[in-house]
This record gives sequence, structure tokens and C-alpha cells, in this order.
Amino acid sequence: MQKQKLFEKLLRKLYLFRRIVTLSTKEFEMLSNKLEPEWKQREYERLSARNNRKNKIGQGRKYELGSFSSLLLATCFYLRTSIGYELLSLIFDVDQSTLKRVVARVTPLLTDRFIPKTEITKGKRRTNNLDELLDEFPELKDVIFDGAELTSKRPKKRQKQSYSGKKKRHTKKTVIALDKRTNIIVGVSPPKKGKIHDKKQLEQTNWDNKLPIGINRYGDSGYQGMPEETWVTPYKKPRTKELAKKQKQYNKKLAKQRIFVEHSIRGMKIFRRIGDALTIKSDEFLFNVLLASANLYNFKRLMRQGIS
Repeated sequence: MQKQKLFEKLLRKLYLFRRIVTLSTKEFEMLSNKLEPEWKQREYERLSARNNRKNKIGQGRKYELGSFSSLLLATCFYLRTSIGYELLSLIFDVDQSTLKRVVARVTPLLTDRFIPKTEITKGKRRTNNLDELLDEFPELKDVIFDGAELTSKRPKKRQKQSYSGKKKRHTKKTVIALDKRTNIIVGVSPPKKGKIHDKKQLEQTNWDNKLPIGINRYGDSGYQGMPEETWVTPYKKPRTKELAKKQKQYNKKLAKQRIFVEHSIRGMKIFRRIGDALTIKSDEFLFNVLLASANLYNFKRLMRQGIS
């Protein structure tokens, strides 16, 4: 189809494809093959739900973008950039309502497929079965927690609730949980307004209570006050004193262990839809975009480095 010309051009320029999508062509092909069967199942269920059908399922108008690979490419392009639907529709040569519909339907496929099933995600309804890439995922032993702040536009109402004293701007906050051994993201919390403290937001997720006592939790100074039996946090400098030399060495050693969660946050923010100033108004859809970004980050790690 004529609409697939962009996809075909990118396939011929491997370096450009990876720069835009963050995946190699082989990785993208594997991702597409893993998602397509479930896409077809969801489309069948969506079309079957119509009570006033006149034609058989599959006889209606096809997607203008063509194959599922093109739909997935458009979704990855949306996540990778921060440009609006108007400009994206010009790039893909379709109407912006068509592109918006595609992104809304494909994004849920990426919400939890490559996030392993652990105590943090236990009890939560999963839209995908556990992928075979995670069949040999080891049991959690150490989890690193950190808060990620996403720059947002100044809201029209209740601006103080969204203002972050740390970033000195209006933000949205989310908590990231990372497996210390494999550097795989195992949890992403729903976004909250920027004023909320990291410790309070973690308590609202109830992740600390879900994790067994034998699992060590690592956090920065924002999580001081959590139970000392299970939490490892740095020493905080007193207001009128200096830290001892051993305390500084301990903090430096802990920072080297915690740095990987900062790398994972960067790996999510490489998708500029959340890395730049947020344009998404719905917190529900923003949460889906956060999960999709975390899943794509996990998928790249699983493909390039494995989990052993």
C-alpha cells in the first residue's frame, strides 16, 4: 500500500530506523511478531461486540496505514517524539483522527508484556500472558526504588499541587521499582501531582507491604523513615554538622548500587513523549504511556543482554 512507503524507506536505512524507533529492525520484527496474534484477537473481540453488524467480521474498511507493523511503527514514533498528532498525521499521510485511533488501540498491547510477574504486580489484572522471554526470570532479592519527575505544563487550577520544590517547576511524579540483579523494571506507579513526596507516593502503592521481609529495598534520602529492617538508605547530613568519613564512604558505595535505577529512568525518558514537557491531559492514558515506555526498555534489555 502507498501508506507503507515510510515504513519501507526506514527498513532500508538501518541506522535511521534505530535512531527513530530505538530498536533495530530485527528487534522490531520480533516485537511485531509477538504482538500481532494478540492484536488480531483484540480486533476480533472489538468487532464482535457490535450488535448491529450487517457484514461479516473482516469485510469492513481496513486501516489506512496497512499492516500491523505499520501500526506499531506509528505508535513507536508517537512514543519516541513529543510532536502533536497534526504533524504526525502529515508524516504518515493520514488523518490525525486515524493516527490517534491507532495509538489508542496499539498502546495497551505494551502495558505489561515485558514486566515480570512479581509480588509488586501480584493481584493486578494483566492484559498479556507472561512472555517466554521472562520464563526464566529469577526471584526478586533486591529492589531499588526511585521517583521520576516528568515536566508538565502549568495547570490552570490548583497550581501549587503540581509544583515540585525539587525541580522548581510543575511536574508529574511516578515511582519506579527496579530488580537490582537484572536491571529490569518490575513496577511503575500511577502518576501523581508533583507536590507529593516520594515516600508518601510509595506508601500509596502498597508495594512495601506486598514484598516479603527477606527482600532488601534500596532508596535515596527521600525514603528515610521506612523500616530499617528491610530498607537501605543513605545517611542524611545534619543541619549543623558534617557526616563522618565512614558515612560518606557508605553513601558513595550505596550510590554506585543505586545508579542503575537512574539509568532505567533515562531509558524510559528516551521516549520523548514523557521525556519532554507532557502534553497528555489524561492521567489514565499517561499511565499507559509510562508502562509502554518501561516495557520497551525491558524488551531492549532482554534482547540485547538477557536476564541471566
